[in-house]
Amino acid sequence: MGKTSRLVILTTALWLATSAAAQVTALTHATVIDGTGAAAQRDVTILMESGRIQDMGPSSKIAVPAGAGVLDLSGKFVVPGIINAHGHVGANPEPQLRQYALYGVTTTTSMATDPDEIVRLREEQKRGTLRGARVLTVKHRFMGPDPKLVTPEQARAKVDEIVAGGGDFIKVWIDGQGGKRAKLTREFCAAVMDQARKHGKITMAHVYEYADAKMIVDEGVNILVHNVRDQEMDADFIATLKRRNVSVISTLMREEALFVYGEAPAWIDDPFFRKGLSAERLAILKTRKREEQANDPELARNKRAFEIDKINLKKLSDAGVRIAFGTDSGGDPYRFFIQGFFEHRQMELMVQAGLTPMQVIQAFSKGASEVLGIDQEFGTLVRGKAADLLVLEKNPLDNIASMRTIQAVYLGGGKFE
Repeated sequence: MGKTSRLVILTTALWLATSAAAQVTALTHATVIDGTGAAAQRDVTILMESGRIQDMGPSSKIAVPAGAGVLDLSGKFVVPGIINAHGHVGANPEPQLRQYALYGVTTTTSMATDPDEIVRLREEQKRGTLRGARVLTVKHRFMGPDPKLVTPEQARAKVDEIVAGGGDFIKVWIDGQGGKRAKLTREFCAAVMDQARKHGKITMAHVYEYADAKMIVDEGVNILVHNVRDQEMDADFIATLKRRNVSVISTLMREEALFVYGEAPAWIDDPFFRKGLSAERLAILKTRKREEQANDPELARNKRAFEIDKINLKKLSDAGVRIAFGTDSGGDPYRFFIQGFFEHRQMELMVQAGLTPMQVIQAFSKGASEVLGIDQEFGTLVRGKAADLLVLEKNPLDNIASMRTIQAVYLGGGKFE
């Protein structure tokens, strides 16, 4: 995705400004996990200025400028901010982006048909106004049936409109939902993919069934924003994904959330979960939503999809296919796809599927930034990149649940509160 990556980078070049540009902040004596997959580095000092990591290295070799704000992080751990490559924001974005940031999500996508407000907010962020997680949008998702979007010519015209309206990516939604919805045709999808390529845009596809995944990969999609969930992938298709540099987002938490509330999991009463929704919403979750899921006729199908997603995720990871981090959090409030909490539970489920904590950290930093084409500015903790990072009380490499021990969130070099 070299060409598309460069184009997206150009749109994010101004994203690093901050109102505290002149102030140097020094985080000293930290253990740093930089997201590249390299071993944790002990006793590191990070200098942050003008929204970027100005310098980073062994504390013995980094000179802290006079007048810098200094925070001694001895015994603490620093990791990249979480990039959620599959989220939802939509209307009234600011409180949602604030919630994401408070949970350590410093960048998210918005993957449905979004209002113009999302684009306006994204442009404010580029000018330095960071009141929550950074946001990127597909602006519109193609999905059937839509009587105004049927022909390939209409598909191409709509892609042009999305790009003109500020869309960062182009997404098709291909899912018959067990026969309940008409799917987009191959001819239509091919036109969308081709027109997106003409604009240099990264392409994404929501899929559920194996056959649909194969079709859209043949048509040149860049990212499968859900894993295949109806059957296990074979080695030939996995090799095709790797050869064609197709990335995959496994939304395990989304799959679990389709049935787990009906089982009254203990974490519903965890303060870390409960801070993500109001008391009124929690009451609905514990009553109406719990009963609905416990009696859902699709219960067995949903549980099977969750288990298949785990199996396919492990296969993809073992084969070296790029895994990006995403959850499908947000969207319709009645889904109860809790923004922020979902990202942390997703990490635990990825480890349950067989990935290591280091691989999970790479997925939400290096992997997610690469698939979104923003890796020159964001993702890993490297000199010159955005100072989006988290300070943790405990080591997430020992237990991925330690990602929850957030002492501070730095967004564009400023402490987010």
